[in-house]
Amino acid sequence: MVGNQAPVVIVGAGPVGMVLALELAHHEIDSVLVEAHAETTKFPKMDETNPRSMELLARLGLTDDLRAAGVPPEFSFDTVFCSSLEGFEYARWSEPSVAQMCERIDRATDGTLPGQPWQRISQEYAEDVLMRRCLQNPRVDVLRPWRVTDVAEHDDEVTVTAVHAETGEARTLSAGYVVGCDGARSRVRTCLGIEQDGMERILTLALVHFRSRDRERLQAHGQFWHLYFASGGILIAQDEEETWTLHGLVPPDTELGNIDPVEFIHRVCGAPVEVDEILAQSIWQPNVLLADHYRKGRIFLAGDACHQVIPNGGYGMNTGIGDAVDLGWKFAAVLHGWGGDALLDSYEAERRPVAERNRDWSFRHVGAQLEIQSEVDLELIGADTEEGGRHRHEMAAFIAERRGEACSPGVEYGYRYEGSPAVVSEAGEGPALDPMRYEPTTRPGARAPHVVLPDGRSILSLYSRGFTLVDHGGIGGEKFAAAAWAAGIPFEHVVIEASAGSASVYERALVLVRPDGHVAWRGESVDDDPAAILATVTGHVIVPAAVPQEEATR
Repeated sequence: MVGNQAPVVIVGAGPVGMVLALELAHHEIDSVLVEAHAETTKFPKMDETNPRSMELLARLGLTDDLRAAGVPPEFSFDTVFCSSLEGFEYARWSEPSVAQMCERIDRATDGTLPGQPWQRISQEYAEDVLMRRCLQNPRVDVLRPWRVTDVAEHDDEVTVTAVHAETGEARTLSAGYVVGCDGARSRVRTCLGIEQDGMERILTLALVHFRSRDRERLQAHGQFWHLYFASGGILIAQDEEETWTLHGLVPPDTELGNIDPVEFIHRVCGAPVEVDEILAQSIWQPNVLLADHYRKGRIFLAGDACHQVIPNGGYGMNTGIGDAVDLGWKFAAVLHGWGGDALLDSYEAERRPVAERNRDWSFRHVGAQLEIQSEVDLELIGADTEEGGRHRHEMAAFIAERRGEACSPGVEYGYRYEGSPAVVSEAGEGPALDPMRYEPTTRPGARAPHVVLPDGRSILSLYSRGFTLVDHGGIGGEKFAAAAWAAGIPFEHVVIEASAGSASVYERALVLVRPDGHVAWRGESVDDDPAAILATVTGHVIVPAAVPQEEATR
């Protein structure tokens, strides 16, 4: 930052704001990160970074630090259903550990698996990792505790007014662009007058975050990630050692001061768990909301500021990380001079449909849990009788049909940026978008599939700062590269043997992949002048071409 001026000012230093700052720095763009709180959160929020987010964060060199701070790789992602800690387990969604996922990924050759396993990590620890990186990065200027009070756009800049939370000092920052990553109650969104669509306060839950080494009781049904009680409570193992979070449904008018946290733990768990320390408490009400717009001039929204979901499925922060990476590389392209403004328009066109789908799918998960709870007979489910056993068997079958909350790969990394102005559209229909299943494809707009290169690296490691042309024996790749370099576009032309296993997964001889790992264009050959393709994918035109129907459906 020069004086009080910066290319980009980011309001809010939660995970989304910090990832955006680090993405910009990755592309050699400076930013100012303005945060109202003096420290990162100590409150349990998200507890899973999904495979797609881990792929995106791997580009920034963050995965090792996040895995070191998170749950060790040997622990599973199992979800258990039981009558109580002292009662019966009657269903389990078994999901592999990070170590097991790594083995599967190493063996896979068909592109169906992600390039990175998921990671269990509480937001408290994830924010610590991200903030350390931001403070260490010379391209990120962290201002905290500064509370933003106003954001206003002028002819060629945006001004941000902030007040120091402790001294009351006021300060005005000038920026080329401003991004509101300031959460559900976003001040930036309010300043823009952008409305939200959806439902508010769907449920009311009490949360107790606590420390206990009484693992004999807490893990009476074995190791788990999430444990659902028949009464509706949810217990989350945060670190597989001593930190736990318990959620339970309460009446809408419940006041926090009327809940004894230890009694709440004993009642919901159905066992006298020994509690060493209460770390945090709250009453919370989830929303499913989506902002009408993600952009107004030079001001943008990302993360919870533009979409809110129910935590079931873990789509909240993970959707926001996708926002941050999508917006970050596009800012860099425009600020470095090789990207057009239409590239910034493509941000909403690409990310808003993803958020809408994730919002609705999270609502589906909570609906499934309410269905499960409505089918449970609270007396029979814990009865040590033949009738009780029969009811537990019936519930196990009922729950098996509603699987998906713990793992939904089609939602997590099967989305496609169909119709984006920054993608060369293709005629015909692509693979069906199945939330529960990921089908690899290089159809423009899709995430480029993971395959292992002959040198042992994931092909995803190629997609980072610029565009990459993956060439399995296509025609005209050199001409494409020369045109890109002449236009000042960061570009790599990677030639892979046509006989390599990746060729069948990538479906076309030439596949152009963006810095965020999404396919921008594909074909068997390049026309004499690839300028139209490059103009579209860099935001200089808004009329994407379509390949002939016969080629699109091969």
